[in-house]
Amino acid sequence: MKLICVLLALFACSYCLDDDDYVVTKEYVDYLKRHVDWEVEEYENNIFRGWTIGEVQSFLGLVDMDTELENALRIEEIEGDRPLPSEISWAESKCLHAVKNQGACGACWAFAAANMLSDRCCLMSSDKGWLSVQELVDCDTKSFGCSGGSLTTPVAYIQSVGGLVKESCYPYAGRAKGCPSNCNDGKRFSTSHVCKCQSVANCVGTTGIRNCLNSGPVPIGFSVTQSFMSYKSGIFKCESTSYLGGHATLVMGYSASPECNYYSQNSWGTAWGQRGFFNIACSTCNISGGPVCTRVTD
Repeated sequence: MKLICVLLALFACSYCLDDDDYVVTKEYVDYLKRHVDWEVEEYENNIFRGWTIGEVQSFLGLVDMDTELENALRIEEIEGDRPLPSEISWAESKCLHAVKNQGACGACWAFAAANMLSDRCCLMSSDKGWLSVQELVDCDTKSFGCSGGSLTTPVAYIQSVGGLVKESCYPYAGRAKGCPSNCNDGKRFSTSHVCKCQSVANCVGTTGIRNCLNSGPVPIGFSVTQSFMSYKSGIFKCESTSYLGGHATLVMGYSASPECNYYSQNSWGTAWGQRGFFNIACSTCNISGGPVCTRVTD
């Protein structure tokens, strides 16, 4: 049987799993219930029941990229010594956009970036609409579409083209299609971009992520372990083995109680986790923050 090892420079993943094994079994769920302190989804209700390790790995789309684009970004320094509040939350904001489902396409990186810009554009300007994930999948040539991308390259793309088109212009398809010339309504694609990213900050480390959260949601990348597929609620922590790959989500807030944890929006639909959201401990799963747009204009 084919073995898949995920070796990501960002995430030090080194545990090999057989890609024909099921990612969720009744025995594994029972084991987790005895050994973790977060709530485990029942086997019968798990949306990944019947999925193999290989099928899950195929849509964990966060990959390591060259650092050239990161170095080229206009990076704003984040002060790490100012007092931080014990809690920040954008989850109840009027700008919170609904949970979506990436399907079998490894576009988590594109969802994290597009949703970050959508939410921050709403917070900082008059635009409150969805921005196109599909544009990043098809037009960001430094990424690999449904085969993966990084936290950095989509923000560099957004800066280079002056934002993103709206979802209504170019809806999500769950597959690569090729970068278009026109929107669905016939308008010219290249002149339909909104939400310009005027400045960027790199949210490095727990302090950097928390500081970036002061101005809006923050994309993060982290290592996914097999147990994550069985998460239901509580503060998730990775076990030390069974790494499957890299994943990107959008952090909506953090709390210092009962321990430092991030509240994050996933892109697996509302049937997973806390209706598509989850809490994850700040110090687990090799969490890394990505760039954010600190000033967005229409």
